[in-house]
Amino acid sequence: MPIVITLTVLLAIYLYLVFPGQSTPEARAPFVKKRDFAHRGLYDNEKGVPENSLAAFRAAMQAGYGCELDVQFTKDKKLIVFHDNDYKRACGVDKPVWELTFEEARQLSLFGTDERIPTFREVLDVVDGQNPLIVEIKAEELDMEWYAQVCEAVKAELADYKGDWCLESFNPLVVRWAWKNMPEVTRGLLVGGPAKKGEKMAFILNFIAVLLADHICRPQFIAYDHHDRNRSLRLVKKLGAFSVMWTVDNERDHGILEKEEDVIIFEHYLPDTHYKN
Repeated sequence: MPIVITLTVLLAIYLYLVFPGQSTPEARAPFVKKRDFAHRGLYDNEKGVPENSLAAFRAAMQAGYGCELDVQFTKDKKLIVFHDNDYKRACGVDKPVWELTFEEARQLSLFGTDERIPTFREVLDVVDGQNPLIVEIKAEELDMEWYAQVCEAVKAELADYKGDWCLESFNPLVVRWAWKNMPEVTRGLLVGGPAKKGEKMAFILNFIAVLLADHICRPQFIAYDHHDRNRSLRLVKKLGAFSVMWTVDNERDHGILEKEEDVIIFEHYLPDTHYKN
């Protein structure tokens, strides 16, 4: 009997730790029913439409897709839409994002094109509520005080925005901030397990990540690498979270995933599903 009690207590603790936040059908609807989101806009770096550019977001709106995008601060705390922690890959400048002012960053070319790094407001104006957005807050360096200010700025920019949007981050403290300060906004935790290390290792890493993070921020969706659909996340979905898959780059995987998962972030091909307003 003591063993049964112990196991019951441990199971209860585990369920408490991994139990996700709950969302209403209305909150889920813009994302789950309309499932395909263009990764960093509908981009093609080799054809002069770089990722996270105004051109990429215009293309996504014209094609009828939702968009995933990345938001972070410049040195002078201007919200820009840019993925990497530094400008080297996208702009050829080996500087962290937070070491350049917005005006300095604005001078940089995106992947050798005429496109420049956009502000968050510029992207919102282009999308203009036509299709939903998945807004990722980049939070992989610096400290939480800095990222709390990023969150505040995002909240302010979206205060009068008429379109549908949700928020996600790899940092559970950012998702926790959203839970406490924007409880009406659908929030998600990004989780990535390294598939190259094998299914067992990915399972263990995702298990630990979800175990440690869910009780901190109670995410309403789990966004994870589609190569690493580990069983550790199946329970969280059964408990009420919905799933977001990133980043799918071929139609074959898309066809498999759309049968089982809720939302797909894609790139390098055009899914059949479009938004109809």
